[in-house]
Amino acid sequence: MNKTVIQRKNILLGLTFKGISISLSFLIVPMLILFLGKTEYGVWVTVFSIINWIFTFDIGIGQGLRNKLTEALSVNNYKKASEIVATAYIFIIAFSIVIFLIGSLLIYFLNFQDILNYKEQTNSFLQKFVFLSLFFTVINFILSLYKKLYLSVHKSFSVEVINLFFQIFYLAVVLLWMFFELEKSLISLIIIFGLGNCIVAVIATIVFFKLQKKIAFSFYNFNFTEGKQLFGLGIKFFIINMCLLVILSTDNIIISKLLGPSFVTDYFTVQKAFQFLIVVFTVVLTSSWSLYSDAIINKDFIWIKKNFKKMNFYFLGILFFGFLIFCFIEDILNIWIGENVIKLPENLAFFNLIYVLLFCYTNIYMFFINASNRMNLQMYLYVFGAILNVPLSIFLVNYIGNSTGVILSTIICFLPLFILMPLQSHNIIKKLNETSLQS
Repeated sequence: MNKTVIQRKNILLGLTFKGISISLSFLIVPMLILFLGKTEYGVWVTVFSIINWIFTFDIGIGQGLRNKLTEALSVNNYKKASEIVATAYIFIIAFSIVIFLIGSLLIYFLNFQDILNYKEQTNSFLQKFVFLSLFFTVINFILSLYKKLYLSVHKSFSVEVINLFFQIFYLAVVLLWMFFELEKSLISLIIIFGLGNCIVAVIATIVFFKLQKKIAFSFYNFNFTEGKQLFGLGIKFFIINMCLLVILSTDNIIISKLLGPSFVTDYFTVQKAFQFLIVVFTVVLTSSWSLYSDAIINKDFIWIKKNFKKMNFYFLGILFFGFLIFCFIEDILNIWIGENVIKLPENLAFFNLIYVLLFCYTNIYMFFINASNRMNLQMYLYVFGAILNVPLSIFLVNYIGNSTGVILSTIICFLPLFILMPLQSHNIIKKLNETSLQS
């Protein structure tokens, strides 16, 4: 297997399809603000930042599946591969049922008018909206495992193709909804979004198993031993994901509670203008993860080092385009959303740029560490960041007086990872190389 050729194909096709998808997502944001209004769009974003926490509750099974399936396929062990897939799906379904039951119970007792700081809809309406959001997210939680399957067989670009297909479907249905002047509400939007996601995910899963005939999908292939290994590896991913959840997904809740839902729209929109760079760079990095797993198994440490150098070179492009966005952020927002719709808090654009650069550079090495299954240091640093983030965010928002305090807190929490992950990566390669020479 020529890793460089596979990587080049995934990067070029992935960037092409992701580029189209990003363009569509930039169209969708102002359209949804028009569909719901600025305040209700803030509610939509806040609720989804909460509901999407569910994707961390797979106890790392998805990431574990990616690593273990890649390892099995690297040595052509299709029986083991089939057992890993079946075991992962059964685990995901079991957790999904538990999450749905607990979530439904919580929704019944919570007052979402107070949580969201939004009184223009009744609590029963908001409960119904959150329940539907939970329902569709749990279903998609199971179905979205297809993404790890495609990543495991070194076809990361396929995930971008599927995502683009969903974006087109979503955009088309919302436009038709508005054209025929049907009821525009949070409820109608979540039905469009949820059903669209489910339909696309089912089709993508069927296509994968049609193409990968040697991987047999059957729940009878469940293997408890594989389950224990998935769980052992997955629990570290779970802790990391939970910490990431606290660091990243609490931003909108803190802003909504301290400043109000309309400030969430301002913060989220500015953040989205910069974070498309993270999305693009993640497309570039994604194929490396599974290729690192293959390289470690086959002791191809020279390729790993060359890939680090290549990714550092690509990072210079993120630095350049990030600086351009920072320089023209007000013009970008006025053209994209409309004149004076978004209020830009002082220094929010600058600190978003810093955050994006820290995150992208750290991920160059994080993907390798994840593929090597040596995640203890990363896990401890994320735990430290998660403990610090919320109180620090609240303090800085109150001290600064605007949402810039939230992104500044996130940067502070990521700094130890930015410093230590490159050092750990080179140390891992050194030890792997020494072990290989001894054997």
